[in-house]
Amino acid sequence: MNFKHNIMILISIIIISCSKDDNPTPNLENLNISPSSNADAGSSYTNAKTDIHVENFGLPSGANSGSLRDAISYLDANGDGFTDVFMATGEFLLQGEVNSILAINDGQGNFTSSTIEFNGSMPPATHARKSIVGDFNNNGLDDIFVFDHGYDANPFPGSNPKLIIQNSIGSFTWTKLLDQTGFHHGGAAGDIDNDGDIDVFVGGFESFFYINDGQANFTKVDNRFDRSIDKVFSAELIDVDKDGFIDLLVGAHEQDGDNTSVYWGSSSGSYTSNLRSIVPQFTNYGTVLDFEAEDVDNDGDRDLIINRTGGGNANFYVGRRVQLLLSTGNREFIDATNQINDPGLDTEDWFPWMRAQDLDNDGDIDFFPDDLAFNFKYINDGNGNFTKF
Repeated sequence: MNFKHNIMILISIIIISCSKDDNPTPNLENLNISPSSNADAGSSYTNAKTDIHVENFGLPSGANSGSLRDAISYLDANGDGFTDVFMATGEFLLQGEVNSILAINDGQGNFTSSTIEFNGSMPPATHARKSIVGDFNNNGLDDIFVFDHGYDANPFPGSNPKLIIQNSIGSFTWTKLLDQTGFHHGGAAGDIDNDGDIDVFVGGFESFFYINDGQANFTKVDNRFDRSIDKVFSAELIDVDKDGFIDLLVGAHEQDGDNTSVYWGSSSGSYTSNLRSIVPQFTNYGTVLDFEAEDVDNDGDRDLIINRTGGGNANFYVGRRVQLLLSTGNREFIDATNQINDPGLDTEDWFPWMRAQDLDNDGDIDFFPDDLAFNFKYINDGNGNFTKF
């Protein structure tokens, strides 16, 4: 497994960084929404929890598919009850598009590339970074959203997000969202306004929300996030404090002056710097890749597990670290990374995604790389102390 092709990609990203003066604070509205009994329902974070564990590069390649394997997501794509894999692909410095991959599970852990579900027309991408699952049109079937940042060199033309709808069981159509072209590196989905449908946060150089009308018609809005973080490269939507409002977790390059943060959801339906908690930085590992928010020490509140890679000039996208932050219960966190016996090495390959689930069925949360090729796991003793196996 080798993700080092992304090093050059992300080095080029920082060359064209934009300043906060280019992103004036929008005039945010107050929706006066009511809390939800389950704000995480239907979120992309919830849907990323799955019953299979696969090697990304071990999946079959489709016709004219790219070599990138970051934008992986999980869903039952043909209604047979087994979890299949969708992966948007791409190529580094590609000027064009390649096909995504749908790998159908036979229930025995064997996967076959299929295009039948898309009537032979697979969704394209130039350089897909992330794909997420949600029921965007409220028909009870899983859909997919693809974040594609496009050609990664001057003039950085960007690309369009892709919306993939499952119209009936095992039948998908896709659309490029042509209203937006940009460096869309990451994002997440959840019901930010508690109106019963799933909205999408699009991260990048100019982050924004797509607000859903309930039928998968998305309207781009600039009045739900104040852009107090300059460039967003990772994001999740999770109700961290369990108050009924989904929270926005964003991470970028701390070495460039941005603050990895939890923006707390509220009745306003907006996310602002005056209602956020800044996450403690991690020296030399300021590049944030992924978040998990689970109660790892069984005290009733959600803690944070943050996947990181190198963030300095000498180690940019080199090595890895996992940071553990325990919640104090008042929207503050203490660094408990020392409760992980081996949080990572300077010489280890980094991986983009983590999953936090109960691997050994003992009632507590463990965590592990989403890609099985990184064949290790962190097992919890029930009190938030983790041992790598």
